[in-house]
Amino acid sequence: MKALLNDLYLYELVLLLLGVFLFLILSSGLVYYIIKKEEIKKLLLFFPIPILMIGYPSVKEITISSDKIAFSKYQEEYINNPEDTIAKQNLEKLTEKLEERAHSPEDIIEISKAKLLLGNSKEAVQYANKAIKIEKERKERTDSESTSITKDPSVNASVNSSQKSKITAQAKQLKQLARIQNMKSNDIDTNTLNAKINELKVDKELVGTKEIIKRKALGNLKVKS
Repeated sequence: MKALLNDLYLYELVLLLLGVFLFLILSSGLVYYIIKKEEIKKLLLFFPIPILMIGYPSVKEITISSDKIAFSKYQEEYINNPEDTIAKQNLEKLTEKLEERAHSPEDIIEISKAKLLLGNSKEAVQYANKAIKIEKERKERTDSESTSITKDPSVNASVNSSQKSKITAQAKQLKQLARIQNMKSNDIDTNTLNAKINELKVDKELVGTKEIIKRKALGNLKVKS
């Protein structure tokens, strides 16, 4: 639930909270009117207002969740078959739609990955850097909170050193893949490029992306040579 709420804009969250608050007030008023045996017809006319206020953000949450599922699906389809133009078009549309609501490092990494798959290495790097920045800020907040609980700094240091950020690692890997994607035929030959890509270790979530970048990069070199 928290992850879904993170996808909403501030005004949508405010609308949702105000809707819940107004609904509770009207419900209390309705109970009061019933107890006092007063006319409730006029009060009932106000109930559609909080229902609409709650309904709009709720529908948005469901839509975003559905878009994320479709986004992952088309991303996987495109990785499995780069010649699938329909999957590519759908991925482009959903990437454009979801990037405005990507706030968490995890979501931003997925946008960076999609941008790279679609050949936009410059924006892929920008989103990778953004993910690193937000992840760093999140870790600093977590460290600050854990320090207030655990007073021994050596304990916190050992925990931090043993827990490498997966997000940061993937962001750096995406940046490396973006650099490879930008290489031109006069910068490197086919054998060197092939060896360079093979040497690059990536997380399992980026293996398919690496293969796409490799295929495209080697294909571009062959076309230009």
